[in-house]
Amino acid sequence: MKQYNLSILNLKKGALLGIAIALSSGVVVTSVGSQPAYAATAPNSSAVYKQFQKYLQQPVQLIQARNFLINHIDEAGVWYATLMTLQLENAQKAELSDFSDKLYPDNVQKAIGTAFSKNGLTYTGLLKAIKDPKIRVILIEGRDKGYKMETSEGMYYPVMHYEGYKGFKPYIKQDIASYIDIMAKESNRPSTYDAGIVISWDEVISRTLAMETFVRKYPTSNRVATVKQELTYAVSRLFYGTDNTPAYDYDQKKLDPELRQAYEDALTKGIGNSKLLATIKKLLIMLDSTENEFTPAIDKFLKNEGA
Repeated sequence: MKQYNLSILNLKKGALLGIAIALSSGVVVTSVGSQPAYAATAPNSSAVYKQFQKYLQQPVQLIQARNFLINHIDEAGVWYATLMTLQLENAQKAELSDFSDKLYPDNVQKAIGTAFSKNGLTYTGLLKAIKDPKIRVILIEGRDKGYKMETSEGMYYPVMHYEGYKGFKPYIKQDIASYIDIMAKESNRPSTYDAGIVISWDEVISRTLAMETFVRKYPTSNRVATVKQELTYAVSRLFYGTDNTPAYDYDQKKLDPELRQAYEDALTKGIGNSKLLATIKKLLIMLDSTENEFTPAIDKFLKNEGA
């Protein structure tokens, strides 16, 4: 693998903010403030970036843009590679709604449902079972655009497939590599299904801590706002549960014993500078005094802590 000069990554805070604003709005960044974007030292980096932009400017060429990045990201250098990775994610998110509409007609949903019951929800399994050429074209489009099929409450729909981004990790900045890991955990195995938590409480805590660490470690990352939003949902899950998996039972308002054990196990590894773990520690002390019963005082405490 080629080695690249990383000195350009030591950008001033103002320049980084400029990148963040541009990327979040989907704008193509070709300069940083008054400093041209000469970040990558690989001789072909600029050409790779320009070709990627040509594909990306046309929504119908999202497949080509994705394939091009997969095949040429190692030629781009860290700066351009990171930029293109974020732009690809922006483009996929922008296209997701329109592509979803193609899956919602009854005949498509029925075909996917029948195939799912036999072969699972992978594109390989679906295409093996579905023979209708029009539906096959839709599924192939979803596969090649980089979406993942998911189901909930009897509906089948596409989601972002962050596992597919892991091949970019050796070539991009560390914060975005960490972001991909966080998002892939959820896209590979969602935390909830039909308003119930379908992963262990230990895993709920682990994922929430990973988000908290990201926000603390990368406060100026282009994706910190996204992770903060996900962290809000994760913290609520951790302290309150969901409709079908409440943290406290509905009758006696007692804490789920498995969640109590998960809280205690998390604390055995130390608190460090984690606000989340410090909150758990204080919560357990309060629960000791109420015999694990949820009270208005506990609710007030958790809300004051941002839960």
